[in-house]
Amino acid sequence: MLALSLATLLVAAIALYISSKLKDEVFKTATRFTSVTFSLVTLFCAPWILKFALVGVSLAIASLNSWSTENFN
Repeated sequence: MLALSLATLLVAAIALYISSKLKDEVFKTATRFTSVTFSLVTLFCAPWILKFALVGVSLAIASLNSWSTENFN
């Protein structure tokens, strides 16, 4: 299960990277949907330690984003 989780996480990360580089809104939306879908598959199939790590990284990024917007606005 760990290999499947890491593979789907890699696909999600690649899709998110591609969506940040695209100019066309239709393809950008499609690749972001792919990224979200594979992220949910990762959370469904992942072992508990990987789930906690993904949630922790997500919360850390969210707190950094809110901190940066508070300090620069």
